[in-house]
Amino acid sequence: MIKKKEKEFDLEEFVKKNKSDKKKYILEEAKKITPPNTIHANLYDAYKNKEVINRFIKEYIELKNDTENQVKEKITGKINKFKKNYIENKLPEKIATKKNSVFSIVGADIFKSAQTISKSLSTSMGSLWEKIASCSNNVINTEEEFGIKITGVDAIALINGKLTYIQMKTAEDTLTAGHSPRSVMELSIHENALFGTAFKTGSVWHFRSQNINKFAGKDFWTKINLEYDYIYEQIKPMILEIEKKYIQLRDSKN
Repeated sequence: MIKKKEKEFDLEEFVKKNKSDKKKYILEEAKKITPPNTIHANLYDAYKNKEVINRFIKEYIELKNDTENQVKEKITGKINKFKKNYIENKLPEKIATKKNSVFSIVGADIFKSAQTISKSLSTSMGSLWEKIASCSNNVINTEEEFGIKITGVDAIALINGKLTYIQMKTAEDTLTAGHSPRSVMELSIHENALFGTAFKTGSVWHFRSQNINKFAGKDFWTKINLEYDYIYEQIKPMILEIEKKYIQLRDSKN
């Protein structure tokens, strides 16, 4: 019996597909891949998906060709969308939270709500950094493009001609020390990987690896060809506006 020849991958045709069809193609191809024994079972799907994506992602990224102004417009759009959603939805929800803490027990309601909001905002901003990174002509977010999350990976970048898998956090100490080994394991299945943070605060790094480089703030954003100063100039008023709205809502309830 003559084996049916598989159709060659056509990037031009693939690009035209919608997100759902792109996802379907990647997952179908991933079924044909057997991860090596050195890969942890929890990362089998991540390994198989990235192996398929690696076949075409370099050329896929190279198709991005936004101007500097278009990139900045995209960044501003992502930030404004995040701010609107946080102020209109997350903020009222968190202020109304009834969960007890040491502050609520002693009646320190200002401390209680401030702690809740700062923690919530910091956590929520994690997804914002991924979205901002994807504005770069050198970066692809697989969730946005293909509807597929690769475990432990927030972005794939083309850095100095090499595909680089990236995990991002807000600051050097955002990742808890206990989670560092897991992050190292997640990134280690990729030939090139790095750990990046949106800001450089001077805190002690919780991510520790002898083989995976880490970059903070301007050093990180420069790696993926984005202007740190512009990002900072947009993020600062966003946080201050959220803080102002928080104070208004807090005071209106007292």
